[in-house]
Order: sequence, then structure tokens, then C-alpha cells
Amino acid sequence: MVFSLTNCEDTYVPELNYVTFEVDPPLVSVLKESATSIDLAVYSSKVLGSDRTFDIIINEGTSLNPASYNVPSTVTIPANTNEGIITVTFSDDNLGESLETLVLDLNVEGENIYSGNSISVDVQKKCPLDGIEALAGTYAVTFNASGYDNGFTATVNDDSSLVIDGLSQDFITYFWAEPVVSGGKFTMNVNLETGAIEIPRQYIYTTTYEGAEYQYEIEGSGKWSNCGNKPTMTLEYDIYYPGDSEGLGETYSGYLTNGYLGGTFTLE
Repeated sequence: MVFSLTNCEDTYVPELNYVTFEVDPPLVSVLKESATSIDLAVYSSKVLGSDRTFDIIINEGTSLNPASYNVPSTVTIPANTNEGIITVTFSDDNLGESLETLVLDLNVEGENIYSGNSISVDVQKKCPLDGIEALAGTYAVTFNASGYDNGFTATVNDDSSLVIDGLSQDFITYFWAEPVVSGGKFTMNVNLETGAIEIPRQYIYTTTYEGAEYQYEIEGSGKWSNCGNKPTMTLEYDIYYPGDSEGLGETYSGYLTNGYLGGTFTLE
């Protein structure tokens, strides 16, 4: 609230009394089977001559499993300062692969103090690979999105790409009902930092139908994960006639189990 007098030199603005968490906390990465800690600051608008202690509340907006974090029950702002620090620890204990959030509040009831907004800390599990070679090998389909997907082999092309052989052969052979006469290999780009997979549009198969040969292309995207017992790839892609903007999976999505080509594939 602001009280104003007619003379601007006499304007009186009461000092706001509040405590609040810092803004813009860092994104926290927790390595597989490990733990990490961060410090979070709590600030006060006033400096007093005695310690002040406030309760910390876990906000119901928190999506993290309680087993994966440890938060102090209180924070203390020492005398003659305006800053208190708490140390929060995150561990790979029931921590999922998706981005999750810890939301904290300050309890200032009965203190005649205003508390600022909640603080939200985003946490993600990191499961790095020892180079792209860790993704090479034979993959089995563990979630068949289309109902016609099959396993494949992956070999190293360079330090950021793989050569994939055999993906979608069952779709072409059994759903599209055209025998494959050549092809089957394509290049997949792999980002070892972000987990992203890109399948640039490129040739994949040549088939025959009623004596004529037809060529097909593939394009798609996905992600890899190393957070389970073995590496996995989750892919979504489509097969195209050269020059077409709509793929076979999109065109005939109503006949596919989940409406698209792809699924989850696990290294054997």
C-alpha cells in the first residue's frame, strides 16, 4: 500500500516485509545410480539482529517421487543478514526419465510477513553412453506401435550416426504386400548429449509389384535411452513414395495398431 501527500517530498512508502526463494533455479541433472545436491537461497527484504527460521513446505504441484529428493524442513536466515541457504539432494531412487519438478513454498503464517512465489526446480535423469558404439548391435521390438514393425541391426557409421538395416521390412512385406528386392539400409543421426534421433529423408527399399519395381523412402525421429538394463530406441517414422509429402503410415493409419509406424526397440 502507498500513502501519498500533496508534496512529493513528503510521500511515504512503507517498507515491504517479505521473504522469498531465489528466482531461476538451475535445471538439475541426476546421473544414473547417483545423486547430486544444489543450494537454494531464501532472501528477506529486512536485515534483523536475530536469526529467523521458516518452515519449508512441499507444494502439491511436485511431480517427483518423494524417494528421489531430500529437503530440509526449515531454513534459517542468520542475524544481520538477509539470506538463508538450504541444500536439497536429488538421487536416482524411483526417478523417471521424463522431466519432473520439485515445488517448494515458505510457511510464514503468523509472522506478519509476505512470502513470494513458489520455487520450481526441474529435475531430469541422465544416463550417458560411452560413445556411439554402445548403441551398435541387434535390436528387438519391445513395443510394436504399428503391429507390423520388426527388429533391426545398427552399426557405427561415424561418431554421430548409425547405419540401420532391416527396419520396417515386415511392414513393406506383410502390410504393403510387396516383396523387397534390394535396399534396407539407411543412416540415422544420433545426438549423444540430448538423446535425440533424426532419420533424414532418404532411400530405404526397392520392391516389386505386378512385375514393376517401386522405390521407397524413410523419414522420422525419435530418442535413445540408456536408463534401463539395456539401451533402447523409441522411433516414429513413415515410408514414402519419392516426392510424396504424405507417407504410407499416415495414409493408412486407421489400419495400424496405434496409427503410426515405429515403437520401442531394445538392444539384445
